[in-house]
Parts: sequence; structure tokens; C-alpha cells
Amino acid sequence: MDPRLQRVRGHPGVAVTPLADLVTGRARRAPMPAVAVAVFDRERVLAEVVHGVADLTTGRPATADCWWDLASLTKVLVTLPEVLSLAVRRDAPIAQLWPRAAGRPAGRATIDDLLAHRSGLPPDAPFYRTRRGAAIVDAALDTAPSRAEAAYSDLGYIILGALVEDLTGASLPALAARRTGLRFATGAPLEPAVATERCPWRGRLIVGEVHDENASAMGGAAGHAGAFGTLALVTAAARPLLGPPPPCLAENGAGERFAAGWWLYPTRGIGGPRAGADGFGASGFVGNRIWFEPARGYGVVVLSNRVHPVRGDRAPFAAWTADLLAAIAEHFPAPPVETA
Repeated sequence: MDPRLQRVRGHPGVAVTPLADLVTGRARRAPMPAVAVAVFDRERVLAEVVHGVADLTTGRPATADCWWDLASLTKVLVTLPEVLSLAVRRDAPIAQLWPRAAGRPAGRATIDDLLAHRSGLPPDAPFYRTRRGAAIVDAALDTAPSRAEAAYSDLGYIILGALVEDLTGASLPALAARRTGLRFATGAPLEPAVATERCPWRGRLIVGEVHDENASAMGGAAGHAGAFGTLALVTAAARPLLGPPPPCLAENGAGERFAAGWWLYPTRGIGGPRAGADGFGASGFVGNRIWFEPARGYGVVVLSNRVHPVRGDRAPFAAWTADLLAAIAEHFPAPPVETA
């Protein structure tokens, strides 16, 4: 076996199957330096593979114990479940729930507005250039809504992460560790970790610390980015979420449909060309994806370092992931067709 290829130890009965061979073969052809894939149903993991080079500067291989930067998967695996567990009204302006938001432009948004990207806040802002720590949360709160349609926004989740910390009295790293075992690199870099970009702002290769600049300037932990996970931890966090799609809370003229946290089919085509109409998922900028097919009864986790050593073009990652998801879909029966 290729020494750079490691099939993660599976559950009883999960050995060499056509699905496992498919996942392994697609991983070997990935255009990213390193990739990890898991396919699971509601009872077990069906196929897993970790393949490639974690750090091109050293040639170190990716292995099952590597930590992967989850980027925006932080939104759905860390921030979303903590927000949903709060005993507060999700349809009330956050300024009524959280004194810090009072009198701020973004304080007029509700929790559901922020969760479903319908607050009108812009997608992102380079706060890291002039601010650090809590000042970035204040800058997000002071940002006036500027969009009439729903639009994916990091700013909403920067705000939600701080709201969770203030209302619970616990840090996002502590909450994540308690719920899923996912970690944030708020101190020393995590080891072993998969390298991401040679960051122009920081002037060095990023390994074991968050790639996102705003999250880095916030100390490594934020509501929109900063979490790290192994393939096993991310898969364990995702599996309980395989169920009926959450309700649509917003959509826009580009055909994007937003639930609380998740993108619903057919948003951005992230489910691939054979996605089911009830499919939903999320993605991360560094090259990550979670996709659920509830009617077919399975889900997929994809972790990669497509931005290593430079971010470049997203198209090769998108095309490879679409091909992978389409091939996996062929291994599961199509959902039954409803008749009148």
C-alpha cells in the first residue's frame, strides 16, 4: 500500500468494499495535497480514508491523528449547536437579549437572522488589519446591514460566537471540547496538524493554527472559524445530525437557501450533481465539506488543505468533490418517488 495512504481503522464489518475502494481511489486522485473522507450512515462509518501530504515543505504524510482546520465548519459544528441550546427567543432582536448589542446597528438582527444569513450584514470584513480580540466583535456589531437579500456572512457568526460566550459564561473552546472534542488552537499550535496557507499577512506557513485572519486576530477562537478536528472527531460530530433537513429560513435570487447554519439543496451545488432534494450541508474555505443525504440515509465528510501552500483557484477542489459525491451517491438507492 502507498505509505502516504492510510485507511483509518473502521467499525466491525467495514473492510474492503466497493464503497471503500471508491473512496480510496478518489482520494488518491485528489488535487489537494492532503485529503480525508468519511462516509457514514445512521449506525456506523462505512468507509474512511486519509491520504496525501500534510506539509509539502517537509513531506510529512497526513495520518489519522492529524488535526484539520475546519474553517467555516466551525459555524455548524460549534456555534450553531451552542446557540440552539440557549434558553432565549430566537425571534427577538439580540439587543434585547444581550446588553453588549444594545444601540449597535447589528443589534436589531434576531438570532435566526444571524443563523440564516438574513441579517443584511456583509459577507466579511478585514477587521484583523486594525483590530484585535474583542474589538473585532465590537466592529461586527457596529457594522450596518447593507444587503436586502440573504447573503452568507462571517460577521453574523462572529457576533453569535461572542453572544454564546457572554450568555453561557463559557468559552467556545470549552464548549466545543465538552460537546464534541473539537479543539481551538488558542495557545501553542496543535500537533500533528495539516498545513494550510503561507499567509501573506503573517508572513509564514500556517500549521496547527487557524488560517482565517479575523479568527487569528481574535486569539484563535471565533464563532465563524477556528475549530480543528481529526477525521474521526468531525465524523462523530456529524453523524447525529443525519436526519430530516432543517427548515428553510431564507433564500435569495441566486437560488441559495439557508436553514439555521446549513445550506439547503441546491445552494452553490455543494451536494454535487446527484444531490437529493432534501440534501443539506456546509463547506469551509480551506477545502472542507459536510453533506447529508437524509432520504438515502448517508452523509459525507471531506477535509482537505486545498489552500496549501497558496489558496489559488477553488475550481479543482470543487470539481473533485462534485465527482466524489456523485460517485458515492451511486452506491445508495435513490429515495422513493412520492405518488399522489
